[in-house]
Amino acid sequence: MLGLKLPTDPRWATIVEKNIDEILIDHAHCELKAAATASSLIISFPEYSELVTEMVALAKEEMSHFKMVHDRLLKKKCSTWT
Repeated sequence: MLGLKLPTDPRWATIVEKNIDEILIDHAHCELKAAATASSLIISFPEYSELVTEMVALAKEEMSHFKMVHDRLLKKKCSTWT
């Protein structure tokens, strides 16, 4: 399905399980950075309407992803996030 070239190390799930809050927080920051980068490109190149259209769509998608991760962090009552 994902087209991975190598099998995932089974120890990965254990590592994730022990560090899920940190991973979710990092993921939230990555989603925000992606949305910010798309916004920055819009600001830098407003004359390129095709680029603007694509970056608006990307920023919306990334902010939607951020909201999902943020909601999960709030639901978990992650102390380092709130």
